[in-house]
Amino acid sequence: MTRLAGAASLRLTLARACAWALLIAGWVGIGSFALQFAPSESYGFALVALWLVALGAAATVVTRGGMRRWTRALALCAGVAGTDAGLWSSVHGGGLGAVLLALAGWAALTALASGVVRSLRLAQSAAPTPPVAAAGLGALCAGLALGDPGDLSALAIRLMLFVVAAGALLVLLQRRFDEGPRAPGCRAGLFDCSLPAWPAGAWRDPRQWPTLLAGLAMLPMMAALPLMAAWCSAQGVAPQAMVLLHLGAMFGPPLVLRLWIAHWSQRSLSVGCTLLLAAGAAFAAWASAPLNLLGLAVTHGAAWGLAWSGQLWAPARRGRQGASPVRAAAGYAVLTLAFGLVVEHFGVGGVAAMHVALGLGAVLAWLFALVPVAGSREVTDRPHPPAARPPAPHGGGQ
Repeated sequence: MTRLAGAASLRLTLARACAWALLIAGWVGIGSFALQFAPSESYGFALVALWLVALGAAATVVTRGGMRRWTRALALCAGVAGTDAGLWSSVHGGGLGAVLLALAGWAALTALASGVVRSLRLAQSAAPTPPVAAAGLGALCAGLALGDPGDLSALAIRLMLFVVAAGALLVLLQRRFDEGPRAPGCRAGLFDCSLPAWPAGAWRDPRQWPTLLAGLAMLPMMAALPLMAAWCSAQGVAPQAMVLLHLGAMFGPPLVLRLWIAHWSQRSLSVGCTLLLAAGAAFAAWASAPLNLLGLAVTHGAAWGLAWSGQLWAPARRGRQGASPVRAAAGYAVLTLAFGLVVEHFGVGGVAAMHVALGLGAVLAWLFALVPVAGSREVTDRPHPPAARPPAPHGGGQ
């Protein structure tokens, strides 16, 4: 029995790593091709927004439950074929139409990966631990596959091989398992609750604002990462180093501090996010290039990591179950479009201004939360450690 449980846990961890690797590599990789082939930077960001909406829509369909393993296997193969055809054609004269094909294929493939994870998770009798280690492994694989996002010919080859390997592994991992027809639909969030999807009304509490703002830091950073890699390259910093540094900052601190974050209160989490967002704003405002972008990538990447892992450990900080991922995807898409307009008009200064605004907002919110309000009382939301949480077959995030 122990051996079977260990094998099931390993399969879930590998599937989670694949899903996260596809999400991260797709976000940056599709963005790299979109920004190169689109007629303008705002148009390129619009394509990234389209990919997010397509991912949310596909996740709504393929994670409803009832999909059989051979159906999903064929769908995974089709997603791999469509993605690779688009990537290959885009650097061989296919242009923007080929990018759209790769965009659609990658969105479907990522959603199917999320479905594989969900099926494996629902099959377990107890709630698995949050996917911090698996997400970190996936981020490492994605960073190695991305390499230099500016060299599209080499990037296309690496991403094609990466997609084939991830698709094949997902087909094998979901072998011998058929999902029952009663599996519930996607939970709140763009990626089945693994990206910050805060409960309704969270913005009404200023004490949560630093954590909420840190949860939004991933959006401008990931959307602009291909451009930031190019800007750092002009300053003598290898693009590969910039990509790995940012991904390491996002997933390294949650992995190292996971035993402590599981016991942090809302106040402690807000303080950590405020300090990191403020430090990033200081780098962006006063440091010289390329230290401004490097410092920003580390501090705001770490702030997002704390917010993400903090909401994984605390059910009270998550969005409700049953919410459609399309809603979260649409929100991300709208913010991506707005950010694209800022970058097109202000360039690297626009990126810095967005992150300075996040830092200032977090500091002001924290100062405002310190002001005593008549009749207010402290709300305790200290998360339960994993061992103290009752078993729940639908818990654990992606």
